[in-house]
Amino acid sequence: MPVYNRLFAALLLLAGSLIYTNPAPAANALPEDRSKAVILAYTRIGEDDKPDESLTEEQFIAHIREIKTGGYHVLPLPDILDHLENNRPLPPLTLAITLDGAYRSAMQNAVPHLLAENLPFTVFYAADPLDQHDSDYASWQDLKSLKKHKNVTLATLPASYSHVAHATRTEMLAALNKARQRHREEFAAESPYLAYPFGEYALELKDLAQTQGFKAAFGLHSGAAYPGADLYALPRFTMTEQYGDPDRLRMVARALPLPTTDIEPADPNIKANSFYTGFTLPGALSTQTEQLSCFISGHGRASIVQLGNRIEIREDTGLLDDERIRLNCTMPGPNNENNEAQWRWLGLLYFRNPERDEPRIPPAQNASAYSQSQSSMSP
Repeated sequence: MPVYNRLFAALLLLAGSLIYTNPAPAANALPEDRSKAVILAYTRIGEDDKPDESLTEEQFIAHIREIKTGGYHVLPLPDILDHLENNRPLPPLTLAITLDGAYRSAMQNAVPHLLAENLPFTVFYAADPLDQHDSDYASWQDLKSLKKHKNVTLATLPASYSHVAHATRTEMLAALNKARQRHREEFAAESPYLAYPFGEYALELKDLAQTQGFKAAFGLHSGAAYPGADLYALPRFTMTEQYGDPDRLRMVARALPLPTTDIEPADPNIKANSFYTGFTLPGALSTQTEQLSCFISGHGRASIVQLGNRIEIREDTGLLDDERIRLNCTMPGPNNENNEAQWRWLGLLYFRNPERDEPRIPPAQNASAYSQSQSSMSP
């Protein structure tokens, strides 16, 4: 059973147990719930030969239909970030739509639907494939045409799709500066935001994103954005054919924050010989900690050690054979105003940079790897 289906089935089973067995303590609302948003990440659209990287056009149209009729509020990403930074309330079911990579298939099969429905969206692009006139991607002229629409925000990945988080600080800086320079040259403006390729960021890369002038940066770990969240490690839910059914869209769109502090390890770039992570939940959730469930993609339910509000997970079962470790933790939240179930959600993505004998792959040669990484992602 695919990872997402296992996770979804587990969530449904837990939800059913809350409904049909002895009632659990009432879920607590948190101040963060007043101003939260879910950010959706799409890459290729309609490339049916790449189901692990793409959403079918029919699925995307179904998403648009659900968004237009389901009571959602799709806002421009800059507006959402302004609310988060100033802790101002957002409407229920606030969404942001992002397109990663500026793939030609998304330009042809997604953008016309978004424009026709007047839905705001953000395009994250990498400059190198555009400079190389790669036919898999949009052109600079395509993006310049999009920039004329007030509901469209253009922002950058590093200059190309590469494991920038594995690179040296000098290489990271060069990749970010080239992206900023090309954006400035083509659009006479600064790129406001950065998306991390593969969703991977090391502390060094996150620090550079901030010091180099980006207002926020986005990963591909699951969860809701909320006031107080790290603006340089904001979560997004990946949408691909495997993870693109309407039920999943409805579930993730209702995700609530699962605020945490003291996350360890602080650097997602794992250098230890065993996997350990830990975080502290707010006191307002102290009566619900036993309802927390965590899953590791490809490995199933994680064993949780609870020390008051402190949650720790230690796994030595071959996890470090994986170069990427994706952890999703969920907890039932209060139902919304329509009495629909909502889940608190925390996603964490860790990666390893194992020593290799072969030379480092130059960033410009790794443009296709970004979307290929989607096949290893759970929601």
